[in-house]
Amino acid sequence: MASHSTEGSFALKLPVEIWRVVIISAVQSLEPMDNCHEASESLTTQFHLARRVTSKSPEYALMLVCKVLNTIAIEFFYERISVRSKGQLIALTEGLKSPRIANYMANWTRRFDFNHWRTPEYNNRDKGLLVRVLRSCPNLTHLVIDLAMHESKVGAKARDASAVIDACAKSCKRLEVLHLAFNFTTYMSAQMPLGVFLTTFRNIKTLRLGKNAKIAFPEEARVHPGELPFLHTFEACEDASLSPFTDVRLPSLSTVHFRGKHFPSYGEVPYALLGFISTHGNKLTTLTFIGVVQDYPAFAREVVPLLVGCTRLQAFVTDIIDLVPLLRFDQLVLSQLTRLELSNDSSAWPPSPSGFRATLIADLRAHFPSLEVLRWLGRVDKDVTSHNTREGLDPSEGGTDAHHANAAGIQIENRDGDKLELCQLLVQ
Repeated sequence: MASHSTEGSFALKLPVEIWRVVIISAVQSLEPMDNCHEASESLTTQFHLARRVTSKSPEYALMLVCKVLNTIAIEFFYERISVRSKGQLIALTEGLKSPRIANYMANWTRRFDFNHWRTPEYNNRDKGLLVRVLRSCPNLTHLVIDLAMHESKVGAKARDASAVIDACAKSCKRLEVLHLAFNFTTYMSAQMPLGVFLTTFRNIKTLRLGKNAKIAFPEEARVHPGELPFLHTFEACEDASLSPFTDVRLPSLSTVHFRGKHFPSYGEVPYALLGFISTHGNKLTTLTFIGVVQDYPAFAREVVPLLVGCTRLQAFVTDIIDLVPLLRFDQLVLSQLTRLELSNDSSAWPPSPSGFRATLIADLRAHFPSLEVLRWLGRVDKDVTSHNTREGLDPSEGGTDAHHANAAGIQIENRDGDKLELCQLLVQ
């Protein structure tokens, strides 16, 4: 029998490709930001890296086993970097003074998450540190900048934005996912032109704009601002974030998510969203409207024709408080829609929960004739028994829920895809 040391030596002689697969299986994790189809929850749930790599992570432990594993694991250790404090930013830039660490970051860093909004004072030195880090990562595919800047603070001026975006221009040629909560405008006359933004981030595929993410309008309205040719997913929570992109060419756009930043509380009517959907709606296959219509009947009247204009729409994500006003209009018919995802996060409930359930399936079939799946994103009453044991109940109380849903060809399921009955949906 081979000795333990012999067995270990044999294992370490395995091809690097095999060890890379082994390490990937040990450290791989699904990041919410990579899911472009789910936007029923607040944008903050997808804005930052969910898994941070630290000295307690498997990547670090593998680096300490031996030289063979160190050579492979170090690639994964530097793949994602998350900075959440001023001290971490300073430590990272100090580390860049080492040619070895600088080389690792240049070669291997793909995701950089800068979350600096908790720090009350953002100054010129902080800006310089961020710029240095960005310039040290030329192979970024994912970039998150969540930065609270106030005009009264030192450094909160247009030159800061210019320096940051200039660094991005040199480091983001391969960027695919961009998350910004950073104001590129409102600083006197020195604004960050939209054209510069489009040139810098030309290759992005997913764009998420958080709170306070604003970009200047083009100065010459007669000049077309440009395009983002590969962008397929655009998510925002503020109306103003959409305005600059209404006239931008977005040939690959297929998914738009908008969830009002104040939802479930009432917010401002997002009129800029109407203009954006009017221009780009005919490209969309997936659309999220949460906290958009709410209890504004006049606004619902304006939204209906825009939704009808989304002739390719297959998946629609919305909340009860948005859906109910829309269903009052007979003109709302989305013939291509096959999946409806419905949340119930608002504090303003339907007048009659049982009445809502009793008419829901018929309403959905009338407005969405091709609907196959109703995915319920709200709470579920797990104590309700199946329809087989509920004989004799009045239909308005859910006695024939499953029968009506099945007869209409609509499958009801929860967020995880488990089958539900209509009577299990909690709408109160």
